[in-house]
Amino acid sequence: MKLSVFMITYNHEKYIGQAIDSIIMQKVNFNYEIVIGEDCSTDKTREIILAYKKKFPDKIKLLLHEKNIGAMQNQLMTLAACKGKYIALCEGDDYWSDPKKLQKQIDFLESHPDFAICHHRVLILNEETKEKKLSNDNKKEISDIYDLAKGNYIYTASCVYRNQNYEFPEWFYKSPIGDFPLHLLNARLGKIKYFNDAMCVYRIHDGGSWECKPRNEMNQKILDYLEILICSDFDDDIKISFIKSYNRVLIDMIKKYDEFNSINARILNFIKIYPEVFASLYITTINNINPVKTSFIRRVLNRLMNFFPKFKA
Repeated sequence: MKLSVFMITYNHEKYIGQAIDSIIMQKVNFNYEIVIGEDCSTDKTREIILAYKKKFPDKIKLLLHEKNIGAMQNQLMTLAACKGKYIALCEGDDYWSDPKKLQKQIDFLESHPDFAICHHRVLILNEETKEKKLSNDNKKEISDIYDLAKGNYIYTASCVYRNQNYEFPEWFYKSPIGDFPLHLLNARLGKIKYFNDAMCVYRIHDGGSWECKPRNEMNQKILDYLEILICSDFDDDIKISFIKSYNRVLIDMIKKYDEFNSINARILNFIKIYPEVFASLYITTINNINPVKTSFIRRVLNRLMNFFPKFKA
Protein backbone atom coordinates (compact mmCIF):
# COMPACT_ATOMS: atom_id res chain seq x y z
CA MET A 1 0.00 0.00 0.00
CA LYS A 2 1.52 3.30 -1.09
CA LEU A 3 -0.50 5.62 1.16
CA SER A 4 -2.83 5.59 4.16
CA VAL A 5 -5.10 8.56 4.75
CA PHE A 6 -5.49 8.98 8.50
CA MET A 7 -8.75 10.49 9.71
CA ILE A 8 -10.14 10.79 13.22
CA THR A 9 -13.64 12.08 13.80
CA TYR A 10 -16.08 12.88 16.58
CA ASN A 11 -19.42 14.67 16.13
CA HIS A 12 -18.56 15.85 12.62
CA GLU A 13 -21.87 15.10 10.91
CA LYS A 14 -21.87 18.56 9.26
CA TYR A 15 -18.43 18.07 7.74
CA ILE A 16 -17.44 14.40 7.48
CA GLY A 17 -19.06 13.81 4.09
CA GLN A 18 -17.15 16.66 2.48
CA ALA A 19 -13.93 15.45 4.11
CA ILE A 20 -14.30 11.92 2.68
CA ASP A 21 -15.42 13.20 -0.73
CA SER A 22 -12.31 15.37 -0.94
CA ILE A 23 -10.17 12.27 -0.48
CA ILE A 24 -12.13 10.12 -2.92
CA MET A 25 -11.76 12.82 -5.60
CA GLN A 26 -7.95 12.65 -5.53
CA LYS A 27 -6.38 11.89 -8.91
CA VAL A 28 -3.46 9.56 -8.19
CA ASN A 29 -1.51 6.76 -9.85
CA PHE A 30 -1.13 4.66 -6.71
CA ASN A 31 -3.25 2.64 -4.29
CA TYR A 32 -4.37 4.19 -1.04
CA GLU A 33 -6.66 3.45 1.88
CA ILE A 34 -8.73 5.71 4.11
CA VAL A 35 -8.48 4.75 7.79
CA ILE A 36 -11.17 6.40 9.92
CA GLY A 37 -11.22 6.31 13.72
CA GLU A 38 -14.77 7.15 14.87
CA ASP A 39 -14.88 7.97 18.57
CA CYS A 40 -18.47 7.02 19.47
CA SER A 41 -20.09 10.24 18.22
CA THR A 42 -23.43 11.35 19.64
CA ASP A 43 -24.62 12.70 16.28
CA LYS A 44 -24.95 10.98 12.86
CA THR A 45 -21.22 10.83 12.10
CA ARG A 46 -21.06 7.04 12.45
CA GLU A 47 -24.13 6.54 10.28
CA ILE A 48 -22.55 8.68 7.55
CA ILE A 49 -19.21 6.90 7.51
CA LEU A 50 -20.91 3.48 7.50
CA ALA A 51 -22.71 4.56 4.33
CA TYR A 52 -19.38 5.55 2.76
CA LYS A 53 -17.88 2.21 3.83
CA LYS A 54 -20.73 0.41 2.06
CA LYS A 55 -20.11 2.46 -1.07
CA PHE A 56 -16.29 2.07 -1.01
CA PRO A 57 -15.68 -1.21 0.86
CA ASP A 58 -12.17 -1.77 -0.52
CA LYS A 59 -11.04 1.80 0.05
CA ILE A 60 -12.27 2.60 3.57
CA LYS A 61 -11.21 0.94 6.82
CA LEU A 62 -13.22 1.82 9.93
CA LEU A 63 -12.30 1.76 13.61
CA LEU A 64 -15.61 2.05 15.44
CA HIS A 65 -15.01 2.52 19.16
CA GLU A 66 -17.67 1.17 21.50
CA LYS A 67 -17.16 4.07 23.90
CA ASN A 68 -15.55 7.48 23.69
CA ILE A 69 -11.81 7.06 24.21
CA GLY A 70 -10.69 10.64 23.55
CA ALA A 71 -8.83 12.24 20.67
CA MET A 72 -5.33 11.18 21.70
CA GLN A 73 -6.13 7.49 22.12
CA ASN A 74 -8.19 7.55 18.94
CA GLN A 75 -5.20 9.04 17.12
CA LEU A 76 -2.84 6.36 18.38
CA MET A 77 -5.14 3.49 17.43
CA THR A 78 -5.89 4.96 14.01
CA LEU A 79 -2.22 5.57 13.25
CA ALA A 80 -1.44 1.98 14.22
CA ALA A 81 -3.98 0.79 11.64
CA CYS A 82 -2.33 2.78 8.83
CA LYS A 83 -0.20 0.40 6.74
CA GLY A 84 0.88 2.65 3.85
CA LYS A 85 4.43 3.66 2.97
CA TYR A 86 3.24 7.24 3.53
CA ILE A 87 0.56 8.71 5.79
CA ALA A 88 -1.58 11.72 4.89
CA LEU A 89 -3.53 13.46 7.65
CA CYS A 90 -7.06 14.83 7.35
CA GLU A 91 -9.36 15.19 10.33
CA GLY A 92 -13.10 14.83 9.90
CA ASP A 93 -13.92 18.54 10.00
CA ASP A 94 -11.37 19.64 7.37
CA TYR A 95 -11.19 18.85 3.66
CA TRP A 96 -8.84 18.88 0.68
CA SER A 97 -9.52 21.31 -2.16
CA ASP A 98 -6.98 20.29 -4.81
CA PRO A 99 -7.58 16.93 -6.56
CA LYS A 100 -3.84 16.66 -7.30
CA LYS A 101 -2.72 17.32 -3.73
CA LEU A 102 -1.73 13.76 -2.85
CA GLN A 103 0.02 13.12 -6.15
CA LYS A 104 2.10 16.30 -5.76
CA GLN A 105 3.18 15.43 -2.24
CA ILE A 106 3.90 11.76 -2.89
CA ASP A 107 5.86 12.58 -6.06
CA PHE A 108 8.03 14.94 -4.03
CA LEU A 109 8.70 12.49 -1.20
CA GLU A 110 9.42 9.66 -3.63
CA SER A 111 12.08 11.75 -5.38
CA HIS A 112 13.56 13.34 -2.24
CA PRO A 113 14.44 10.59 0.26
CA ASP A 114 16.13 13.09 2.59
CA PHE A 115 12.75 14.67 3.37
CA ALA A 116 10.48 13.18 6.04
CA ILE A 117 7.50 15.55 5.82
CA CYS A 118 5.84 17.76 3.26
CA HIS A 119 3.04 20.22 3.93
CA HIS A 120 1.43 23.20 2.26
CA ARG A 121 -0.48 26.38 2.70
CA VAL A 122 -4.12 26.11 3.79
CA LEU A 123 -7.23 28.21 3.52
CA ILE A 124 -8.57 28.92 7.01
CA LEU A 125 -12.37 29.12 7.15
CA ASN A 126 -14.24 30.51 10.14
CA GLU A 127 -17.57 28.69 10.08
CA GLU A 128 -19.32 31.32 12.20
CA THR A 129 -18.22 34.48 10.38
CA LYS A 130 -17.46 32.81 7.00
CA GLU A 131 -14.21 34.78 6.99
CA LYS A 132 -11.44 33.18 4.93
CA LYS A 133 -7.70 33.76 5.10
CA LEU A 134 -4.53 32.04 3.95
CA SER A 135 -2.01 30.54 6.36
CA ASN A 136 1.77 30.52 6.52
CA ASP A 137 2.82 33.87 5.08
CA ASN A 138 6.50 33.87 4.07
CA LYS A 139 7.09 30.30 5.21
CA LYS A 140 10.46 28.78 4.31
CA GLU A 141 10.33 26.24 1.49
CA ILE A 142 12.74 23.95 3.34
CA SER A 143 12.92 23.70 7.13
CA ASP A 144 13.97 21.22 9.80
CA ILE A 145 13.30 20.12 13.35
CA TYR A 146 15.09 23.15 14.81
CA ASP A 147 12.68 25.46 13.00
CA LEU A 148 9.68 23.35 13.98
CA ALA A 149 10.66 23.23 17.65
CA LYS A 150 10.10 27.00 17.86
CA GLY A 151 6.39 26.48 17.20
CA ASN A 152 4.11 24.31 15.08
CA TYR A 153 3.46 25.64 11.57
CA ILE A 154 2.23 22.38 9.99
CA TYR A 155 -1.54 22.27 9.59
CA THR A 156 -2.78 18.73 10.09
CA ALA A 157 -4.77 18.46 6.86
CA SER A 158 -1.77 19.64 4.83
CA CYS A 159 0.67 17.02 6.09
CA VAL A 160 2.00 13.91 4.36
CA TYR A 161 4.92 12.03 5.94
CA ARG A 162 6.89 8.82 5.62
CA ASN A 163 5.51 6.00 7.70
CA GLN A 164 8.64 4.96 9.58
CA ASN A 165 6.80 2.40 11.73
CA TYR A 166 8.67 3.56 14.82
CA GLU A 167 7.46 2.93 18.34
CA PHE A 168 6.15 6.01 20.06
CA PRO A 169 8.23 7.01 23.10
CA GLU A 170 6.64 6.79 26.52
CA TRP A 171 6.28 10.57 26.83
CA PHE A 172 4.16 10.73 23.66
CA TYR A 173 1.30 8.84 25.35
CA LYS A 174 1.14 11.50 28.07
CA SER A 175 0.74 14.46 25.72
CA PRO A 176 -2.66 16.20 25.67
CA ILE A 177 -2.23 16.86 21.93
CA GLY A 178 -0.93 14.62 19.19
CA ASP A 179 -0.17 16.61 16.05
CA PHE A 180 2.81 18.75 17.10
CA PRO A 181 4.65 15.92 18.90
CA LEU A 182 3.99 13.66 15.89
CA HIS A 183 5.50 16.22 13.51
CA LEU A 184 8.52 16.61 15.79
CA LEU A 185 9.13 12.85 15.86
CA ASN A 186 8.93 12.69 12.08
CA ALA A 187 11.16 15.75 11.67
CA ARG A 188 13.90 13.87 13.53
CA LEU A 189 14.15 11.65 10.47
CA GLY A 190 14.48 14.21 7.68
CA LYS A 191 13.82 17.67 6.33
CA ILE A 192 10.46 19.41 5.87
CA LYS A 193 9.18 20.63 2.50
CA TYR A 194 6.60 23.42 2.17
CA PHE A 195 4.41 24.01 -0.89
CA ASN A 196 2.99 27.52 -1.18
CA ASP A 197 -0.17 26.24 -2.91
CA ALA A 198 -3.31 26.22 -0.73
CA MET A 199 -4.60 22.67 -1.23
CA CYS A 200 -6.95 22.17 1.71
CA VAL A 201 -9.38 23.98 4.01
CA TYR A 202 -8.96 24.14 7.78
CA ARG A 203 -12.18 24.89 9.62
CA ILE A 204 -12.51 26.97 12.76
CA HIS A 205 -15.73 26.04 14.56
CA ASP A 206 -17.12 25.62 18.05
CA GLY A 207 -17.21 21.84 17.78
CA GLY A 208 -13.54 21.30 18.32
CA SER A 209 -11.17 23.83 16.78
CA TRP A 210 -8.18 24.79 18.92
CA GLU A 211 -8.67 28.50 18.14
CA CYS A 212 -12.18 28.47 19.62
CA LYS A 213 -11.02 27.47 23.09
CA PRO A 214 -10.75 30.16 25.82
CA ARG A 215 -7.28 31.71 25.92
CA ASN A 216 -6.53 30.48 29.44
CA GLU A 217 -7.57 26.92 28.56
CA MET A 218 -5.32 27.02 25.51
CA ASN A 219 -2.39 28.28 27.57
CA GLN A 220 -2.85 25.55 30.17
CA LYS A 221 -2.78 22.86 27.49
CA ILE A 222 0.26 24.42 25.86
CA LEU A 223 2.08 24.38 29.20
CA ASP A 224 1.07 20.74 29.69
CA TYR A 225 2.53 19.51 26.42
CA LEU A 226 5.61 21.76 26.63
CA GLU A 227 6.44 20.29 30.03
CA ILE A 228 6.29 16.84 28.45
CA LEU A 229 8.49 17.93 25.53
CA ILE A 230 11.03 19.57 27.85
CA CYS A 231 11.31 16.27 29.76
CA SER A 232 11.49 14.18 26.57
CA ASP A 233 14.52 12.68 24.83
CA PHE A 234 14.99 15.46 22.27
CA ASP A 235 18.42 17.10 22.01
CA ASP A 236 19.17 19.95 24.40
CA ASP A 237 19.37 22.47 21.54
CA ILE A 238 15.80 21.57 20.64
CA LYS A 239 14.62 21.65 24.26
CA ILE A 240 15.84 25.25 24.56
CA SER A 241 13.15 26.22 22.05
CA PHE A 242 10.54 24.40 24.14
CA ILE A 243 11.71 26.21 27.28
CA LYS A 244 11.52 29.59 25.53
CA SER A 245 7.98 28.82 24.39
CA TYR A 246 7.04 27.72 27.92
CA ASN A 247 8.37 30.98 29.27
CA ARG A 248 6.47 33.10 26.74
CA VAL A 249 3.19 31.37 27.62
CA LEU A 250 3.72 32.06 31.32
CA ILE A 251 4.39 35.71 30.55
CA ASP A 252 1.23 35.89 28.46
CA MET A 253 -0.74 34.47 31.39
CA ILE A 254 0.83 36.85 33.90
CA LYS A 255 0.02 39.88 31.75
CA LYS A 256 -3.70 39.17 32.04
CA TYR A 257 -3.75 40.11 35.75
CA ASP A 258 -3.35 43.51 37.44
CA GLU A 259 -2.20 43.41 41.05
CA PHE A 260 1.36 42.77 42.21
CA ASN A 261 3.67 43.82 45.07
CA SER A 262 6.56 41.60 46.23
CA ILE A 263 6.89 38.61 43.92
CA ASN A 264 9.50 39.99 41.49
CA ALA A 265 12.42 38.70 43.52
CA ARG A 266 11.09 35.14 43.47
CA ILE A 267 10.66 35.18 39.70
CA LEU A 268 14.14 36.63 39.27
CA ASN A 269 15.48 33.88 41.55
CA PHE A 270 13.81 31.28 39.34
CA ILE A 271 15.51 32.51 36.18
CA LYS A 272 18.92 31.75 37.68
CA ILE A 273 18.25 28.09 36.85
CA TYR A 274 18.29 28.78 33.11
CA PRO A 275 19.82 32.28 32.91
CA GLU A 276 20.66 32.23 29.20
CA VAL A 277 17.13 31.15 28.31
CA PHE A 278 14.91 32.96 30.77
CA ALA A 279 16.74 36.06 31.93
CA SER A 280 16.20 38.48 29.07
CA LEU A 281 12.59 37.40 28.57
CA TYR A 282 11.62 37.67 32.23
CA ILE A 283 13.54 40.86 33.01
CA THR A 284 12.07 42.64 30.00
CA THR A 285 8.57 41.55 30.96
CA ILE A 286 8.86 42.25 34.69
CA ASN A 287 10.14 45.75 34.02
CA ASN A 288 7.15 46.53 31.81
CA ILE A 289 4.36 44.40 33.24
CA ASN A 290 1.24 45.79 34.87
CA PRO A 291 0.81 44.94 38.55
CA VAL A 292 -0.17 41.31 38.92
CA LYS A 293 -2.38 39.52 41.40
CA THR A 294 -0.27 37.88 44.08
CA SER A 295 -2.50 34.81 44.20
CA PHE A 296 -2.03 34.19 40.50
CA ILE A 297 1.75 34.60 40.70
CA ARG A 298 1.83 32.08 43.54
CA ARG A 299 -0.07 29.58 41.39
CA VAL A 300 2.45 30.12 38.60
CA LEU A 301 5.38 29.68 40.99
CA ASN A 302 3.85 26.52 42.46
CA ARG A 303 3.61 25.12 38.96
CA LEU A 304 7.22 26.06 38.28
CA MET A 305 8.44 24.54 41.54
CA ASN A 306 6.59 21.29 40.87
CA PHE A 307 7.93 21.11 37.34
CA PHE A 308 11.53 22.13 38.03
CA PRO A 309 12.70 20.33 41.21
CA LYS A 310 15.94 22.32 41.21
CA PHE A 311 13.95 25.41 42.12
CA LYS A 312 12.94 23.88 45.46
CA ALA A 313 16.54 23.67 46.52
